[in-house]
Amino acid sequence: YYIFFAYGGFARVAVVAEEVKDAGRNVPRAILLSIVISTIFYIVVGVVAVGLVGASRLSNSNSPLTEAIGATGSAAAVYIVSAGGLLATASVLLTSILGVSRVAYAMARRKDLPQTLSKLHPKYNTPYYSVWIVGFLMALLVLFIDLAKVVAISTFAMLFYYAIANVSALRLKAQKRMYPLVVPALGTSTCLALLIFILFVSPQAWDLGAAGLAAGTIYYITKKRLVKKSS
Repeated sequence: YYIFFAYGGFARVAVVAEEVKDAGRNVPRAILLSIVISTIFYIVVGVVAVGLVGASRLSNSNSPLTEAIGATGSAAAVYIVSAGGLLATASVLLTSILGVSRVAYAMARRKDLPQTLSKLHPKYNTPYYSVWIVGFLMALLVLFIDLAKVVAISTFAMLFYYAIANVSALRLKAQKRMYPLVVPALGTSTCLALLIFILFVSPQAWDLGAAGLAAGTIYYITKKRLVKKSS
């Protein structure tokens, strides 16, 4: 599921679709291009790393790319790769903040979350309250929670809502579909297969993910009932 997690960020392009010009044309292209380009880099880097030190040595290392480049004997190369890894990790966190903050903003706009999260910056027109709060929460996760568990739970959540998105695509009318039915059908089955895989690899991710879904469901139902009573 680490490989799936590495690809999970591409859907964030769709999250910011309302901020993109000609989203119907540019968002699908951006997602496909980013996946193709990143896959090429993943394969090239992986082949080079395995060629330098071997797969078994990489699998036992906490910093596999640094381990691989260290085989060249160049201290400068090790520092450059380490700095690149830090920048890449920071960019992943920034895109996570971008995506999650926009989801929180959209939910707040629909009154599913506190209205404070829907406030826009007067100059930049961005949901700055949501960005700051999400960034703070992610910093707490990085500092105090085991990252392996965070990855497992995050992967569970992504697979769950990707499955829902694929099921929704299956229900679209023919004139609104961009791709044949086989695409969302394959997406749904793949997501469900990976969710079952996670159940055996990381049962705790299922426990925490299911608890989060249950809490969200209870919150949503309770809020809807309170709104009905007040109206």
